[in-house]
Amino acid sequence: MTPAEARSNFPVFERFAYLNSGSAGPLSRRTVEAMQAAEFLALKRGRGATGHWEAAAAIETRLRERIGSLIGVPAENVLLTTSTTEGCNLVITGLRLSPEDEVVTTDAEHPGLLLPLLASGARVKQARVMERPAREALRAIVDEVTSQTRLIALSHVLWLNGHVLPLGQIKQATGLPLLVDGAQSVGAILVHAAVADWYTVSGQKWLGGPETTGALYVADPERMRPQIQSGAASSRTDASRLGLVHLAASMTSGLLAAVEDLPEWGFERGASMVATCRQSLLAAGLEVRTEAGQGTLVSFRVPGDPIELVKRAEASGVIIRNLPDGWLRASVGWWNDESDIDRLTRFLRALPSSA
Repeated sequence: MTPAEARSNFPVFERFAYLNSGSAGPLSRRTVEAMQAAEFLALKRGRGATGHWEAAAAIETRLRERIGSLIGVPAENVLLTTSTTEGCNLVITGLRLSPEDEVVTTDAEHPGLLLPLLASGARVKQARVMERPAREALRAIVDEVTSQTRLIALSHVLWLNGHVLPLGQIKQATGLPLLVDGAQSVGAILVHAAVADWYTVSGQKWLGGPETTGALYVADPERMRPQIQSGAASSRTDASRLGLVHLAASMTSGLLAAVEDLPEWGFERGASMVATCRQSLLAAGLEVRTEAGQGTLVSFRVPGDPIELVKRAEASGVIIRNLPDGWLRASVGWWNDESDIDRLTRFLRALPSSA
């Protein structure tokens, strides 16, 4: 399937230059059809029927296998979640951190990771990476580590600027347990989750699945002492026993369809498109803080109120988002093409200098 053929499966592109997969990816027709089919079966057969439960369990098994294959880990070490935030909370609460423990993170973390860390009772140290070149991130993180550090917890791809943190080097340099927020990486760039001890997955973003779907890779389930448990703890023996929520069959069916449709050329295509976007923004004279060769997010700044600019962009057929520090962000995936980037740059060029 060509990029143009694959793109045609996403109706949103018929109207919009959709550049906000970092919040929620576009839904394909097949993903929505899979969700609808699952709900229709529940309507006809009854959600409490044995056949319904067996079919749902089979879908969950296939989904865990697919996600495990995508991120390079065994399926038995993958549990399904509703979000990366849930995964972060499961790990952080399960480690039973104390005020004597230190956790090293960065100053570029999403609240979905940062707030659970702050609520843990541990001392949280934030390595300053936002104002440094990407190549200096490793040193900034390692410099915060002390003999009291019990956990390194950070994003693979930083949501504020799209920079990719060197997970393997961080693990090698510190030798410490590593929790990775994979919200902006899985489905966007090649991921080898086994470098971490825990790695969270978002279903709704770069995988293009339904909202309230995700996963968590757990290298060693025995390392965690969960403070919150569900019935899975008594009936399962692999990582899935740590799960809290049973996802509806429509959600797992939709995510499975989305993951199965990921093209082999997706990562290469995404990297090419984000490079084109970055160069186009620079050529338009905009301030861009994302370095070349990073993830699939590009953050940039123009004069004016970011919230209002996002609304104006949407009214003109361009979907981007504003960031809490005043910058704007374009999320560029394999489903995007040059026409999306052209529409974005045309909108930005047309803004008055005092927008």
